[in-house]
Amino acid sequence: MIYLFSFLFLLVGFIGGWMGAERYTAFMQHIEHDFETLFKKNPHPELYDDEGKLDRGEYITMVFDPDFDPEQWDPETDIHIDGEE
Repeated sequence: MIYLFSFLFLLVGFIGGWMGAERYTAFMQHIEHDFETLFKKNPHPELYDDEGKLDRGEYITMVFDPDFDPEQWDPETDIHIDGEE
């Protein structure tokens, strides 16, 4: 009788461990989008597609200096591309 219970517990432990390892591996391999915190905290309407699903595509970020004045901005002299002079 003890052999039957031992085998049963071993089998249940093996299957439970195998399933737990699969879930742990999937959890550890999850790749998060760069703007995942933005999606969760402040989901703007323009981030959704026509079906209402969140579009996790490519996005462009723009950073302005604190002293930026749009009235004095000149595109001929103020546009700089990284790596170019």
